[in-house]
Amino acid sequence: MGKIKLKVLPVIAIAFVILVVGNISYRSFLNYQNIIVEQQMEHLMTISKSIGRSLELYVQEKEKGLRDLGNNIEYRIKEQENNLIDEVILNSLETFYLSQNKEIDNLIYININDNSFHSYPEDMQEEKFITERDQFSKEISYVKRTQESYAGNPYLDRDNTFSFNILEPVVVKDEIVGIILGKIKVMNMYELLVKPVKAGKFGYAMVKDKDGLILMHPVKEQVGYDVIKSRMQKYPGLDYDDLEKLLEKQMSGVEGSYVYYSYWWPQDKLEKVKKLNAFSPAQVSEDFWIVAVVMSYDEISEPIINYLLSNIVIAIVVIMIFSWVIFLSVRMIKNKEAYEMETRYLKEINKSTEELRIKDAELHHKRKLETIGRLTGGIAHEFNNVLTPIMGYSEMVLRNLDPELDSYDYVKTIHKSSKRAQEIIDQIRMFSGDKNIKIKYEIISINKVLDDAISFAESVSPSNIKVKKNIDKNCGNVYANETQIHQVVLNLCTNAFNAMKETDIGNLKITAKNVKNKKLHNMEENIADKKEYVKISFEDNGCGMDSETQEKIFDPFFTQKLSRKSSGLGLAIVQGIITKHGGSIEVYSEKGKGSRFDIYIPIAQNIESDKEQVYEDEILRGNEKVLVVDDDEFIAEMLEKGLVDLGYKAESMTDGIEILKKFDYIKNNFKIVITDLTMPEINGIQLAKKIKENNPEIKVILMTAYSEEPLEEYMRLGIIDSYLIKPVSAAQISRSIRELV
Repeated sequence: MGKIKLKVLPVIAIAFVILVVGNISYRSFLNYQNIIVEQQMEHLMTISKSIGRSLELYVQEKEKGLRDLGNNIEYRIKEQENNLIDEVILNSLETFYLSQNKEIDNLIYININDNSFHSYPEDMQEEKFITERDQFSKEISYVKRTQESYAGNPYLDRDNTFSFNILEPVVVKDEIVGIILGKIKVMNMYELLVKPVKAGKFGYAMVKDKDGLILMHPVKEQVGYDVIKSRMQKYPGLDYDDLEKLLEKQMSGVEGSYVYYSYWWPQDKLEKVKKLNAFSPAQVSEDFWIVAVVMSYDEISEPIINYLLSNIVIAIVVIMIFSWVIFLSVRMIKNKEAYEMETRYLKEINKSTEELRIKDAELHHKRKLETIGRLTGGIAHEFNNVLTPIMGYSEMVLRNLDPELDSYDYVKTIHKSSKRAQEIIDQIRMFSGDKNIKIKYEIISINKVLDDAISFAESVSPSNIKVKKNIDKNCGNVYANETQIHQVVLNLCTNAFNAMKETDIGNLKITAKNVKNKKLHNMEENIADKKEYVKISFEDNGCGMDSETQEKIFDPFFTQKLSRKSSGLGLAIVQGIITKHGGSIEVYSEKGKGSRFDIYIPIAQNIESDKEQVYEDEILRGNEKVLVVDDDEFIAEMLEKGLVDLGYKAESMTDGIEILKKFDYIKNNFKIVITDLTMPEINGIQLAKKIKENNPEIKVILMTAYSEEPLEEYMRLGIIDSYLIKPVSAAQISRSIRELV
C-alpha cells in the first residue's frame, strides 16, 4: 500500500504543477498579447485622428479662403458702379481660383436679387448649373436664412465623382446680396491627405460618411459602395457579422477600435482574415465623416507567437526541473545514502542561491522600498490566487473524508500547509504595505514555539556549530502569531550560523526566561516599563560587529561582509514583527568576539484570541441563494461547490460581460453576492456599487488577494458589507455570511 502511494503521489504533484504553471504561462501570454494589440491600436488611433484633423483643417482653410473672397467682393461692390460689378466678380473668382492650384473644382457666384450667376471656369453651361442647383436648394436656403458659411454633404456630381460644396454669403450693409459656392472634389482631398498614409505593410486608411457610404478608398472601385449592402450584393454568401458590428460602432460618432474578421476587397478569391481597425469622427461637412485605419493582425502576430513559444519553453523547463526534484525526493526516502547525497547537493544549491541573492541585494538595495512593495504585493496576489483552490478543495475533502483513512491525514497536512503558506504570504503583504491585511493573533505557548523552531534550526545547522539551550520550563503564554514568532527564531539562528561560518567550533546559546519591572534599552514609547516579558537571547561566538554596523543592521537591504550570505533583510523583518507584538529587540556585539540578540515579548494578560479562533473548526451552514463572481474559473468553481456542500444554493459567474447582461437576474434572485475585486470587464467595487444602487438589501462580500484600495472605507460607506483576503475557503465565506444575515 505504501509503495503504491509513493508512486502515485509524485504523479499527482507533477500533474498539479503542470496545471498551475500552464495556467500562469497562459495568463502571461494573454496579457502580453493584449499589450501588443493595445499598443498597435493606439498607433492606428493616432493615425486616424491625425487624418481626421487634417481633413477638418483642409475644409476650414477653404472656408476661410472663400470668406476672404466674399469680403473682397463685398468691398469691391461698394466701390464700383453697378455696370462694372459683374466684371469685378469675375475677376475676383478667377484670381482666387488660380491661387488654389485646382484644389477647388468650380467657383460660382449666385446673385440673390435676380437669381443670376457667374462661374469660373466659365465653361459651365447655365442649364447644367440650374439642374444641379436643385440639389443644393437646402444648402442655399440655409445660407440665405442664417447668413453663415455652410459645408454640405458629399454628392455624386455630373462627372460621377464625389464632391461637396462650401457656401459663403456676401453681405453688403447687413443684407445678403450673393452666395459664393466652391465645389471641392473628395478625390483631391484623398490624394493629398489620405493616400500617403500607410499602416503596416498591407494596411490603409479610408473614409466613409455617417451612413456607411465609402468616400475615399485605395481601391477606386470601392468608392461609392455602401460598406454592407453593396458588398452583400456583389459578394453574397460571405460572413458580414463582424463588419456590421464594426460599422455600428463607427456610426455612433465616437472614436474607438475593434479587432474583427473580414476580407481584403476586392480579390478573385476572398478569404476571411483577422484585422485591426481604429476609427474616429471628423467634422468635415454638415455631418461627420468616419476616418478608419485598417491593418492585418498577422503583421503583429509574429512577436506574440515568439512570446508564446518562449513561455512554452520556460514552462517545460520548470516542469522538468520540478519533476526531477520530485523523483530525487522519492529516491531520498528509499535510500539513506541517496538522501545524504541529495542533502549535500541541496546545501550547495542553497549556497549558490544565497550568494546570488546577496549579489542581487547589493545591486538593488538603493532602490525605493515602494517599488519593492509593489513587487511583493504582486507576488502575494498571484500566490494567494493559487492557494485559494488548494485550501478550499482540501477543506471540502476533509469535510467529506473518513478520519480513519490514511489519506485523511495527508489531506489534513495539505490544508495545514496551505494555511501556513497563507500566513507567510501575509507577512510578505505586510512588508509591501498592504493596509488591508488581517494577521491572526492567538494565545500560544512560547515554550512550544521555541521547541519547534529550534529543532528545525538544529536540523539545518552546519556541522561545526553546536546549539545549546537553556530555556525555563514555563515561560508563559504570549498573544502572538505563531508563524511570525517561528520566523523570528529561525532568522536569528540563521544570522548566528552565518556569523560563525569561519569559526572552527561555533557555539549558539539560546536562553529564555521571564523578566518584569525592567527598564528595557531602546524600548518603544508605547510599551509600558512595568510589564512582564519573556526574554529570549541568542548568543554566538562569531565574527561580531563594530558600532557603525550595529546602527545599520535593522535597515532593509543593508549589506555587510560579516557573512557573504546575509543581506540584512531578515533583521529588518525580525524587528518589524517584534515591534508589532508590542516588544523590543536589543543587540550587543564586539568585533571578533561575537554577538547577542535579546528580544522581549509581553506575557499575555488574560487576552482572548481572535474572534475567528472561537469557531476555527466550526462549520456554519446556510440555505441562502449565493452568487460567486471571480474571473478565475478554478476559484469560482471551488467556492460554488464548497457553498453547495454547506447547504447554500450557489451559482458562479466568471465573465464580466455575462454579469452585465444578466444583472436583472442577479439583483432579483440572490441574497448574497461574493465578488472578486480585480476582474477585466468590471471590478468588484463597480459591481458592488451597481448592486447596492438597484437593491440595497443584497449583501456584498468582497474577495481580494492583494489590494491598495481602502476596503474599510468602502465598508463604512456601505458599498460592501464585508471583505475577505485570499486564500479563502467556503467555510470562511459561510462564517462571513452568517455574521451578516
